[in-house]
Amino acid sequence: MSLYTFTTNKKLPALLYADGLHIEESADINLLAAISGATQAEITTRLANDHVAFVAFMKGEIAAFGWMARGKARIGELNHEFIIPESNRYLWNFRTLPAFRGLGIYPALLQYIIQFESSRAGRYWIIHAPENRASESGILRAGFEYVGKLFVQEDGSVGLNGMSVDDHSELLRYMSFLPAGESGTSCWNCSSPYLKRRQPECCCKASKKECSGQMLGVAA
Repeated sequence: MSLYTFTTNKKLPALLYADGLHIEESADINLLAAISGATQAEITTRLANDHVAFVAFMKGEIAAFGWMARGKARIGELNHEFIIPESNRYLWNFRTLPAFRGLGIYPALLQYIIQFESSRAGRYWIIHAPENRASESGILRAGFEYVGKLFVQEDGSVGLNGMSVDDHSELLRYMSFLPAGESGTSCWNCSSPYLKRRQPECCCKASKKECSGQMLGVAA
């Protein structure tokens, strides 16, 4: 997974917002469960643990959603739970519905959350699967900078490597994102033993790239 960060001492890049876009915070358990596929109990737990949901609408229709975590967070695909540093936030579980993709809603949603929370937080973190180029594009357009790659190492621990790791070393250690002793993998489909929805065929093949996954826990 690729890890990115944004600090509020930097100016957000200008975005061209789609006509009819409206974004708001939501605590509607029924709505959030329906659009995310999570159970109402899971949504209730997230909200009780100081996670905040945001929903984007296009001309009144639900177009996208995402979550912001304060305090604690978990990356299920890495089986990694971590404490978020004070005045930091972790953004996660974003999805744009198929009919509304390609309209720039994702980066607009990210910037809205940053502005919404700016009086309480100065740094934001977000990840995406290395093979998800659409997420990568949206994150960069929103103003985030690349930190490094998180992945499951052969011993099952989470490793991190990248050009900007040293620049954020104290915060990364606080979240237990420790420097890796090995190279990162090209996709989590073939490297994470914790992935719930594994594709039968490696995504690297479709993108004509060589897979550097370690095939940890991949079912036959």
